[in-house]
Amino acid sequence: MTRTSTVRAALVLVAVAATSLLGAGTLRADPGYLVAAPDRGFLGNEEARDLRDDLRETYPATELWIVTDERTEDHLRSALERLRAREGVDRVVVLPLFLSRHHALYATARTAAEEIGDGALRWAPPLGESYLAEEILFDRVETLSGVSAEERLVLVGAGADSRASADSIRDALAPLADRATRKFGMADSARVEVLYHGSAPDSLAGTGLEAVGDGAGAVASDGVTPVVVPFGFARRYTAMMSDWNWLGRSVAPHGAAYSGHPVLPHDAAADWLRRTATRHRTLERDEVGVIFVPHGSDYNWNETMREGIAPVAEDYMSEEAFSMVDPVVLERAIRSLEDRGAKAAVVVRIFSLESSFRKKARYVMGLRPDYPRFPHRIRTHLELHTLGGIETSPHLVDALADRVRSLSEAPSRETVIVLAHGAGDSARHEHWMDNLEEIAGGLAERTGNRFRDYRYHSWREDWPEHREESLETIRGMVREASEGEGTAIVVPARTAASGPARANLEGLDFRYGTGFAPHPAFAEWLRRTVEEGMEAVRTPE
Repeated sequence: MTRTSTVRAALVLVAVAATSLLGAGTLRADPGYLVAAPDRGFLGNEEARDLRDDLRETYPATELWIVTDERTEDHLRSALERLRAREGVDRVVVLPLFLSRHHALYATARTAAEEIGDGALRWAPPLGESYLAEEILFDRVETLSGVSAEERLVLVGAGADSRASADSIRDALAPLADRATRKFGMADSARVEVLYHGSAPDSLAGTGLEAVGDGAGAVASDGVTPVVVPFGFARRYTAMMSDWNWLGRSVAPHGAAYSGHPVLPHDAAADWLRRTATRHRTLERDEVGVIFVPHGSDYNWNETMREGIAPVAEDYMSEEAFSMVDPVVLERAIRSLEDRGAKAAVVVRIFSLESSFRKKARYVMGLRPDYPRFPHRIRTHLELHTLGGIETSPHLVDALADRVRSLSEAPSRETVIVLAHGAGDSARHEHWMDNLEEIAGGLAERTGNRFRDYRYHSWREDWPEHREESLETIRGMVREASEGEGTAIVVPARTAASGPARANLEGLDFRYGTGFAPHPAFAEWLRRTVEEGMEAVRTPE
């Protein structure tokens, strides 16, 4: 047998083995999705069906399970039978359309799944634990609020079947209510009340409504307007026959700002379903977009960075969002990826430090619950992941070593000086200095220690209280390097371009390099970073 025929035979065996594994269920296909929603009566259940239908447009293997007080196991079995009748569904992910794990029917749903003994069910966290639920709350508050400094939020949850579960729902809603109060600048802390589910004892049945009415009255008696926002999945038979309509009657005598507008319908709920469903399947590479987020500056700086990004960008469905993670700029890129059919996106922060704009990016993308301020959060069905930060990457050292070599004429008389933007606060400044020490050491190693000296510092250029001292230190380094027929070779440890050395070192003798991009080593760093992000976002939870 020739070598070619041997290879072909091996490929056939691999294909046969893969087919066998697929048939045996070892290699997983896409999951089926089961939207579990509490029974809320006709109109409420129709809203859940609308969301199910919307998700089916992307993931056809989707069914709705209305969780009821009785016969819910039968409803679950029927929904699972319909799902598993679909070709290729080997596992099921439950998407709980609940605002709290402590809703009476959420507990009923979990018990039903245990009773039928279906170990293949995987449960996603409920809607209420997503930033998109909080965005719905923010919309409802904003609609009702007038003069926020003269208002107090009264947030009303639903679904408790005992005092203990009411307390648990209240505790879960309290942080959301607090953030809404801070976001809109409302007076005092929020009140959180909870309505009881129909399965609660008769002794509790009407106490939730009474508590809301009493709470609104107490707020009004303090001279502020109660802003009463329903935020739970309660009964909604029709627009008139609903818990929220009845609630309005109890708060009206207290001059409350109230519309009775429930959580659904809202586009963010559909985004949550699709985003959560995507999180539980393995994505193809062409379903994942990439957004490059460098700092950005004037045209010349931007074009320099674009030149560095271009060899990598052409291999992906990519967009650019040059900014300090500006939500408007980032959202523009996300909407473009949505239009291009992406299901997920990797947001690559091209900054010197890994920590740069990380917290802001994660908040804006819905990946962390809080931030010192409240920048606009992007509501999207895309599953998002962010990473970045060059730090002391060996790729950066390789690129700077090339810059040094291109400028060098007589290494034994030349001093390499690595300069960076720096930071204002002491901890970040020390981190920068540690990084620069490592980068300078790497340059010494790459260049065989052939240069007279290797030094480093940061400009701290955006902080007037430190800038002059840093400037004098750096100018002193350059003057010292010029002594005895010496020369300073200044290389910027920056993502692109050159920084302020030409202006700040005017009158001194030095040769000046450029930053990381464009350079083949920059492209390699960027590609590896993108691939790391792709792996993270493509792998299902």
